[in-house]
Formats: sequence, C-alpha cells, structure tokens
Amino acid sequence: MSVTTAPFITTIYDLPAAPDELEEWPWRVTGSQEPLNQLDANNLPKISVITPSYNQVGFIEQTIRSVLLQQYPNLEYIIIDGGSADGSVEVIRRYEPWLSYWVSEPDRGQSHAINKGFEKATGQVLCWLNSDDYYLPGALLTAGRTLADGANNYALVGHCLKVYQDGRPAVMLEGCYENRRRLLQFWKGYQMHQPAIFWRREVFEMTGYLDEGLHQIMDFDYWARISGYFDFVNVDCALAGCNYYADAKTGDDYARYHSDLKRYAYRYRGSKLSPEFWRLWLSMLNHFSFQPLKKRALGLIGRNAIRS
Repeated sequence: MSVTTAPFITTIYDLPAAPDELEEWPWRVTGSQEPLNQLDANNLPKISVITPSYNQVGFIEQTIRSVLLQQYPNLEYIIIDGGSADGSVEVIRRYEPWLSYWVSEPDRGQSHAINKGFEKATGQVLCWLNSDDYYLPGALLTAGRTLADGANNYALVGHCLKVYQDGRPAVMLEGCYENRRRLLQFWKGYQMHQPAIFWRREVFEMTGYLDEGLHQIMDFDYWARISGYFDFVNVDCALAGCNYYADAKTGDDYARYHSDLKRYAYRYRGSKLSPEFWRLWLSMLNHFSFQPLKKRALGLIGRNAIRS
C-alpha cells in the first residue's frame, strides 16, 4: 500500500517531460490556454477531481497531465488506485508533488474507489475522471466559472470527444439535459457523458455517495438521483475526451451498460400510486415490447406482399 498527501508546491513547468514525439494536448500546454487575472482566480471555487484507477498504465499519465495542465488555480487532485501491478503506481509517483492525495491499495471496485475520493475531497465543486479519460483545455475553468458561488447553477453537462484507439475518426458526443423525465426515458437516447459532468458540494450533500452495488450504471444512477433535487445546466463546449477500445468497460458497445439500465429501471419510477410511474412504465413497455412486435409484423406483411 502507498499513501501520500502533498501540497501543490510546484508549477506545471516542473512536470516530468513529455516524450518528444507527443506534441499535442495533454502532453504539452497549448496556445489556447486562457490567461487569468488575479480577481478571476480568487473568485473561482476549489474543484476536487477524483481519478479512480486500476491497471491503466497505458492511459493514466495522459489523464494526470490533462488535469494538471489545466493550470486551474484552486485544484484538489486525488487519485485512488486499486493496487495496480502494471506500472501505474510508478507513473503516479512521478506526479506526486502535484497531487493533493493518492493511495494504492485493494478496493471493492470503481464505485468504492470514487467514494473513497469523495471522503477526502474538500472542494466546492466535485467530479471524477476515469484513468482512461482526459480533460480538454479549459475544462476546469469552464466548470469553475459556471458553478461559482452566486451563479445559481448546481450541476453542469458538457460535450465529450469519443476517441477510438483503432484509428477511426473521433466523434463528438453532445451532452444535453432536458428534464428528469427525459433522462429517465433512457431508451429514447441518453446524452449525459460522465467525464464532462461537474456538480457543487450542495448537490453531493443532498445526493450522497455512489451506489457501490452498481458497476456499470453508477453514473446514470447518480445523475438520476441528482435530478430529483437539482437541474443540470448545459454547457455548449467539449470538456473531456474518452478513449474507446476493446478492453474498456464499455468496449462491448455499451451492451452490459444498456442491459443494466433495463434491469434497474424500476428504481426510478417512484410510487405505483403516481401517474409518473405509469407514464415511464408504459413508455418503456412500448419501446422494448410493442414497437419490436410492430416492426416484425410489418416485416412479415411486407414479405408476404412481395411473394404474392
């Protein structure tokens, strides 16, 4: 087990050097970084970024650098590693002076690791960034300004760049929150992408910790719980990139994720005595049962018509 707490005493210009062949963000600072005046910097809330990780040596340095190179003036960066044995710990140690806290020890899974980070976090704004994802330039500044004291915003949703590791062109996943009912109707399309979502501490105090019994949809479950108390504000810019590859948790094209959404949908309908319960139940029944039957029936009619 390794545990470290360290003050943020060094600058980004002291970071370990990036490999010569890696010239793009987040390996090097880009010219797109917006300079901050002292008044702006003083008014920005502290943001606690939590990175859960386990055996992600191929990606974790990209993740870490994307957080630190934000140059956000009020950052608390926490890494919770699950006892990696692939070289991840050695990477984390190289960035130890810039971390507020890190640990490497066995845990009960991703949700538990994130909850351990929440226990350590002291920021006014919270989020988690998985160790195979990364922030785009200016992400934390956008989050800090949007969720600053007095802005009357409590949670935000931005866009996310889906980056294929097999060489296919990246795809922009637009983030959008309409209302709670539309979110719970996930079968109509779910447009809230975890790396590009931030929320204030007041939200956390109302919503609590992640459900550690959920391993696929703990993010959706958390957004659904938040939406019972607060709305999300939409930010029309890309805040994060997510790496997509065969061994990723969602590398099965989200098949297990969608299976769990259907499995646990009953949690979010509320009381059977409420009209909302039956609206959601009938909408889901129509999508997964009636519409497929209708398509099959129309297909049979079409084939019979061709034969005749």
